[in-house]
Amino acid sequence: MQKIYKKIFPALLCAIPSMMMAQAATDVFKMSQEDLRGTARFLSMGGAFGALGGDLTVLDQNPGGIGVYRSSDVGVTVDFDAQSVKDGSGITTNQFKVACNNFGYIGAFKLDSEIVPNLNIGLTYTRPVSFNRHFNGRIGRQSSSLTDNIASYTNAENWRADDLDNSSPSSWDPYYDSNAPWMSILAYNSCLINPNAAGRFQGLSGQNSAISSEFEAHETGGVDQFNINFGGNIANVVYWGMGFGITDLDYKSTTYYGETVTNGIIEEFEPDGDGIKDTGRQTTGEANYGIVNSLHTFGTGYNFKLGVIIKPINEVRLGVAFHTPTYYSLKDESITYASADYTPNDPNAIAYGYDDQTNQGYLDEWWYKIRTPWKYMASAAFVIGRKGIVSFDYERRDYSGLYYSGDDRMYDNQLKQDFKDYYKNVNIFRVGGEYRLTPQFSVRAGYCYEQSPVNENAYNDRIEVFTVSTTPAYVFDKSTQYITCGLGYRYKNFYADMAYVHKKKEGEYHAFSSYVDSMTQSVVDSPKSKLTSHSNRVVVSLGVRF
Repeated sequence: MQKIYKKIFPALLCAIPSMMMAQAATDVFKMSQEDLRGTARFLSMGGAFGALGGDLTVLDQNPGGIGVYRSSDVGVTVDFDAQSVKDGSGITTNQFKVACNNFGYIGAFKLDSEIVPNLNIGLTYTRPVSFNRHFNGRIGRQSSSLTDNIASYTNAENWRADDLDNSSPSSWDPYYDSNAPWMSILAYNSCLINPNAAGRFQGLSGQNSAISSEFEAHETGGVDQFNINFGGNIANVVYWGMGFGITDLDYKSTTYYGETVTNGIIEEFEPDGDGIKDTGRQTTGEANYGIVNSLHTFGTGYNFKLGVIIKPINEVRLGVAFHTPTYYSLKDESITYASADYTPNDPNAIAYGYDDQTNQGYLDEWWYKIRTPWKYMASAAFVIGRKGIVSFDYERRDYSGLYYSGDDRMYDNQLKQDFKDYYKNVNIFRVGGEYRLTPQFSVRAGYCYEQSPVNENAYNDRIEVFTVSTTPAYVFDKSTQYITCGLGYRYKNFYADMAYVHKKKEGEYHAFSSYVDSMTQSVVDSPKSKLTSHSNRVVVSLGVRF
């Protein structure tokens, strides 16, 4: 397996993708996630800023916070992020990134009015989502092979070898002419599935087979958001704001999955002149194969935000905000490549190898639209004397209401049901505090808890999870926790803040979904591995108020 891995993964890691089929529910969800990101002050208090305002991040959270400003503000934030992901077999993958994830300007314009003391405008850039992640691992002693899964749905749909064969005359291209699943075509032309004596497709594993696998995923990119906000205050009691966000999404991933199948069921070949030919018979032997998917998703979107902060008395602030979904228009480009080596158990038999790729040199593209969840926020903050602040935030997102629109209405309706089956409402709780040690120095701490977005039936393999045919793997996340702390310094108009953010997320990698075998009608479990992700970030913000 290592030979296959080393041959195809590094090459496609740098490749320019060029082929795509439709997105799956798990892919749309990935494009809709958000992270805890912003200025160092915002992060050091766990993001619990919905009732406070007066920070550049409010344009992403509660736009009403722009009305709190009495002076103009310009600032920049830099993140230093060390990530690690550990799989169930103990393999740990590390990476380190540096990025400028927030900068902006808020202009405060004072008015000669007691009812409307000021009107403000804000322009900011932020990266609410970073897709950067790298992990790899192993799954040993599997009860089934991905090739069995492919053979099962190929048989269920009654596809024949002639429908999948790409060695036919050049005028016939099964990827475009047969309507067969692309993974079925790829697997057949790589000898991962083969017709048996009964004329049905057979995967590589048999009764006496031993199966182990390796996997790796390398993801990069993010969502860049440009905010334009407008707001003010009414009698220094009600602070309001509204904002328009323009987003730019760019996501790249290269994923690998490979298996070693000993005592597998493989095709038998014999000499044929200067080459070899398929005898049409099957024998036992070892199969080593790998499949790599390279995907590039990119496009633009927009959203709208509205928020209010109310200060009934000086010691209490209450905030509410809602965000519309982000409406994206996206394009996918992708290529999938399979390579396999086969060694019969009979030492006198011929060893051979096959490979195939989905696009065969032709460019194809897929355009579609998605809609992320609505978001609702409620917040409360309490001022303790002139030195302390305690703040609480609650946020709700409905991932079951994700939306996808392509060219196939039946597929769109299927995804609508998949969103409801796989995902649910998510509740997010944030709490933060700040204490001013001196007029110049402050200390801060915070905590954020985000529930798992995945329904229990999907997470525990009680239902089949449908994916794009050439990308059977997916990851389901459990809850996410953030523990934060930080320091703040103020001197005249200048401020400097630093935050430490520890993020922990657990989940499971599924090589492919559990399914009901079309031949035996038995349930086949999903091969999976636990993933534990840790991120340790140091965030620094510098700014001037004037």
